[in-house]
Amino acid sequence: MTSFNPLTRYFRQPTIFLRLPSNGLHYGPNDLDMPENGELPVYPMTVRDEILNKTPDALFNGSSVISLIQSCIPNVKNAWAVPSIDLDAMLIAIKIATYGKDIDVTGSCTHCQETSEYVIDLNHQLAMIGRSEYQKSTVIGNFEIMFRPLTYKEINETNQDHFNEQKLAEIMPTADLTNADRLQQINDLILKVTEGTIKALSRSIGSIRTDDVIVDDESQILEFLTNCSSQIFNAIKDAAIAKRSASNLKPLKLTCSHCSKDYEQPLVLDLSNFFGRSS
Repeated sequence: MTSFNPLTRYFRQPTIFLRLPSNGLHYGPNDLDMPENGELPVYPMTVRDEILNKTPDALFNGSSVISLIQSCIPNVKNAWAVPSIDLDAMLIAIKIATYGKDIDVTGSCTHCQETSEYVIDLNHQLAMIGRSEYQKSTVIGNFEIMFRPLTYKEINETNQDHFNEQKLAEIMPTADLTNADRLQQINDLILKVTEGTIKALSRSIGSIRTDDVIVDDESQILEFLTNCSSQIFNAIKDAAIAKRSASNLKPLKLTCSHCSKDYEQPLVLDLSNFFGRSS
């Protein structure tokens, strides 16, 4: 018979509470347990979480992020389904819950090219993440388009495809091939990249309304994007980018310690070192 463990009162407790940029939308019925107040409790990382986030294979295939989110934000039941607009907010919240709000950043001045060290308040960055813009449709010509954020699963698959394409492009010049074979491989790679771009855009579309007909079938949307004019395709792509950028992390506003001029620098969440201990 298992006895009560008196150490349970020392188990980790939530240290901050997170209101999602998506407001809990874009999840399946079993993906998220949303509290009535709309704020998710965020727990600090365990030693198991820290180890997983230092494992290259787990970082590459996304399993470390899945494990981390479901461990530290247990109201998220399926982290693969987390929409892109919530992902950065969750990771920043976990960082704050574990190591505190301050993070060290090295800035490179765009004016004098000198580097400086800064301490950034992650609470400020978290507060600046925009709310979801995906409830509003976008009209492009004869089309009314409802965009949707990509899930983490889709983001991870796209990133792995890009990685494989990049590795192939790197080894191609050194491969022992005839000029004709090398040209064919280059053309095949360009075609593969193009198809990947079209597929990624199709995934970001929930539905297209035209002539009083609503199309929400993924294969039909993909077929449309493959066969529409480049002008329409680029207009849709630009609109999708604009939707996505509304909830992106805002750039850091920094002042150079050498020339005293202000400049901006992106805050990049590199998971290979983002969850290192704060200094």
